[in-house]
Amino acid sequence: MHKSARRLALLVATLLAACSEMGNDTGQISQRIGDLAKKPETKEVRLAELTSFGWDRFFIFKPGTKREEICDFIGAKRPSCGRVIRYESVPQTHVALVFGLGNQLTHTELHALANGRFNLPPSERGYPKESAIFKVRRALSGTEQEVWLEPQ
Repeated sequence: MHKSARRLALLVATLLAACSEMGNDTGQISQRIGDLAKKPETKEVRLAELTSFGWDRFFIFKPGTKREEICDFIGAKRPSCGRVIRYESVPQTHVALVFGLGNQLTHTELHALANGRFNLPPSERGYPKESAIFKVRRALSGTEQEVWLEPQ
């Protein structure tokens, strides 16, 4: 397990108290991203402006990632894993976003790809808050418009 992941694992209990947004539905941050990114006048999305909790980095888990992989990464043991991550695997239409502050896990939720596809590879070190500014790129896919979120 990577050093930053171990630090996140130290305070998983803070997440257990706030697990209302960790079901199988798209989270509030994802909805805010989508609302903003789908507006034609929007040129960039600043993730820090869409959150109300503390964080200094975030992690992305691709569609199909198993619950056990995410729980191992954040340090949630088997008894609490199901309370933290309530889905068996990340749905094919979503990615999982995990936010951390120092050595604390502060938030996790499902992000619908329809609300914007992050053009970032997975990173064990996460992505720093100060770099979480994304250029919005729109592309037609058949009859639907896809929204891409690319690092500035």
